[in-house]
Amino acid sequence: METAIGIILLITFLAFIYYCAKGYNLMLGLFIMAILWSILGAIGGTVTWQTVNQTIFNDGPTSFGPTAIYIIFGSWFGRILIETGIAGTIIRKAVELGGDRPAITCILLCIVTALIFTTAYGAGAVVAIGVIVFPIMLSLGISKPVASASFCMSVGCGLYFNQSLLTQAAGSIPMPGTGEIFFKGENAAAEWSAWYKFAFVAFAIHLISIIIMVLLSSISKKKGKVHAWSAVTPDTGKNVNFVACITPIIPVTLAIAFKIQQIPAILLSVLWALIWTGNFKSFNKIASIIQKTFHDGVSDVGLVLAFLVFLQMFIKAAGSVKGLLTPIVAPIIPQNTFLLFLIFGILGFLALFRGPLTIWGAGVATFVIVAEATQLPLTLLYPLFYILCCTVTTNVCPTQSWNMWAIGYTGVSTKDFMVKTLPYALPCALILEIIASFMFR
Repeated sequence: METAIGIILLITFLAFIYYCAKGYNLMLGLFIMAILWSILGAIGGTVTWQTVNQTIFNDGPTSFGPTAIYIIFGSWFGRILIETGIAGTIIRKAVELGGDRPAITCILLCIVTALIFTTAYGAGAVVAIGVIVFPIMLSLGISKPVASASFCMSVGCGLYFNQSLLTQAAGSIPMPGTGEIFFKGENAAAEWSAWYKFAFVAFAIHLISIIIMVLLSSISKKKGKVHAWSAVTPDTGKNVNFVACITPIIPVTLAIAFKIQQIPAILLSVLWALIWTGNFKSFNKIASIIQKTFHDGVSDVGLVLAFLVFLQMFIKAAGSVKGLLTPIVAPIIPQNTFLLFLIFGILGFLALFRGPLTIWGAGVATFVIVAEATQLPLTLLYPLFYILCCTVTTNVCPTQSWNMWAIGYTGVSTKDFMVKTLPYALPCALILEIIASFMFR
């Protein structure tokens, strides 16, 4: 009986992969899967009414509360950078520095975007930066596929440091049975330190892949000389001073250098931004900008939070039926750590379209299966899964909200977007998986 239920669970898992790849509503899909696996688990004897009532549909959503706060604060910080004029100023300075060299200007804009999203988070922040960056790129003669690809990959580049997404991923992949998550508990400081060392390497390799893409595309495209003054720079407010412009990197710097937690680091950075942009002169001004940006920040991530709440239900359900799945799949999962990382890197394309290798989709069940079959610690499982989520899913997958927006805004086809990005994103993912297998061993 248990074997038969395990096979049925795998069949429904494959059906869920197909459902995700077709682009159907993920929130509803996760909810249905949570119900279905609860029923199958009950038939298989691993799920009780108490499990359904308490663990899956109550503790699942409520246990995600702390991570939701991190996401909200990250999104709020992104809105602060935009509202105060810091993001617009940095982008305009990058255009001036690039001069009459479109490729160099594009690369500088990519670097700026990546640095901004080391701390800023949310589709709203991406859109707000994109509506500034895209007109500049396109007016300088950068092709639509290169503009959309380089911008989206730059957003992904910054996410190796982004504590909002890092903690979101950690909350999405708790260790089955224990509920233990990465970046939490007595080893949190050491885990953050180890991750940041890898993040520097990942950021550099990811950025190099973007630069190579832009340079190769510019070489193959012969056009007349374009001048920097012809760039369309939307009116994003007055320029702020240099001291204010370092705001995007302050939260990460405080976290790495002084071990300051995410929310205090963001609060200190917001205070810094308000002071050095002249928004700290009156109480009413402070209240107005904080209220507006916080409202917009929460709105930006509202659907993300809803998706993650339903994801928690499915995570709990998947954890409850792990005993039925493990005996079937454990024999085919490599026990060698390097080989496992290598296989994930080679199969990185399976993180596209919410497939089985991304925790932002069907990969939640894959995580449970791999965790149970290998008994690897979270210090290895987290990078194994997060790399593909960052380098492939959030970076280039058309189902990611901001990638979908960029494709629509630039008017490039999904095919052209993926043809431009995948030859660089997939090798990048493979390289990072191999490096991680050594750095986290």
